[in-house]
Amino acid sequence: MRRRLLVAITGAVAVAVAVVGLGTLFLTRIDARHRDEDELSRRTAELAAVVAEVRPVRAAAVAARLAPAIDVESVDLVSLAAAPGWLSDADLDRVRAGGVVSDRRAGRTYALAPLPPAGGAPTVQEAGGAPTVQEAGGAPAVQEAGGAPAVRALLAVDTPATGVGAAGRWFVVAGAATVLVGALVAVRLSRSLAGPLAAAEAATRRISGGDLAARVPEPARGDDELGRLIRSVNEMAVSLERARRTERDFLLSVSHDLRTPLTSIGGWAEALTDGTAPDPAAAGRTILTEAGRLDRLVHDLLDLARLRARAFTLDRRPVDLRDVAAGTAEALRPDLADAGVAVAVDLPAEPVTVDGDPDRLAQIAANLVENAGRHAGALVRVAAAAEDGTALLTVTDDGPGVPAGEAARVFERLHTSARPAARPGPGTGLGLALVRELARAMGGDAVVAALDGGGARLEVRLPLIPPSSGPHTGAVPSGA
Repeated sequence: MRRRLLVAITGAVAVAVAVVGLGTLFLTRIDARHRDEDELSRRTAELAAVVAEVRPVRAAAVAARLAPAIDVESVDLVSLAAAPGWLSDADLDRVRAGGVVSDRRAGRTYALAPLPPAGGAPTVQEAGGAPTVQEAGGAPAVQEAGGAPAVRALLAVDTPATGVGAAGRWFVVAGAATVLVGALVAVRLSRSLAGPLAAAEAATRRISGGDLAARVPEPARGDDELGRLIRSVNEMAVSLERARRTERDFLLSVSHDLRTPLTSIGGWAEALTDGTAPDPAAAGRTILTEAGRLDRLVHDLLDLARLRARAFTLDRRPVDLRDVAAGTAEALRPDLADAGVAVAVDLPAEPVTVDGDPDRLAQIAANLVENAGRHAGALVRVAAAAEDGTALLTVTDDGPGVPAGEAARVFERLHTSARPAARPGPGTGLGLALVRELARAMGGDAVVAALDGGGARLEVRLPLIPPSSGPHTGAVPSGA
């Protein structure tokens, strides 16, 4: 790219200099031609005035002798009766009327000026019906054959210089200097443009090879397209590095979640096989519990995959969030109470109706309550925010709160929280990611609200609908 920029800029400068130079030369030569014709006409007219003062028999000799004085190539006396072929009828009329004409042919300049009669204007007399031209003082004028008067004229011929001269040579020097300066500017510009692009290309190659720590040095002025491109590459690398770190943490977490029930299942199954289990019924219940935990983990993974692939269907209908919150809290209350976690429900008096899947809304509420129960007591609250037309399902815990900088990532896929849990639980690390994906599939979203004095509040916002709307079934929208 650097080579192409250099060639393109230098070529553009060279073409511009050539066009300007040739155009200037063409216009200069046209102007010089007109000036040569005007100057030759003036000098020829002055010489004609001098030659007209001498006797006709000596006019040709005097004209030839004075030719070097007016710096012309040759001077001749001609008769308009045998005028040069380059004269048109209009030019002949102009010369007969006392004017001077000029022309340029084959690189030579011609000027034709009439010879005024010596001592005054000519007089025309009739002599036997034929016109006779007499000069002042009575001397007869030169006549053509047949008695017709002959008008004499002075023809001057000159060959002007056609070379470019010193100005042209200086123009060549200036043009070469301009092209050289343009080439230097092109080198500097190509380096400033192609250098960051080459660095970005090298960094992206390293990133594609697995080196996610590669970064592109940002230019001093990064407010243009090149600076924004470099920032985008660096942000991409940061995002990929974070995704890889999150994926590693997720795999560690999921492998632990898989290993624990599998170890328990394998141990109790071996004890049952060997006949060493003290209570076969209790061993069977343990195996069943751990198998359910594995089943839930697998289902969470499949649900996330289907949501991401937009292949997830929802049985959507008008649902009162109050019923969802109350039912979920009652279903989870015994298990949470056994762990010493209290659950409180705060519901409004009026219905809070949303368009959603009842089972998936219950899954959202259960995931939020279980997450809060792992850290401390949970308060489930349902409210209708009429000012912006949304319904709120809020779950608050009084635990240690969300660490600074983690709030924006709580609902990310594969994210595991860094805040300590108050009690061990069967969490898979996928519950909150499912909460946000399901909420977005139903036209809402999930966020973390800040709390003063500790604790965390997770909110799910869904669009409110009139309670009388009828049921319908739909797939996940394409924007979910």
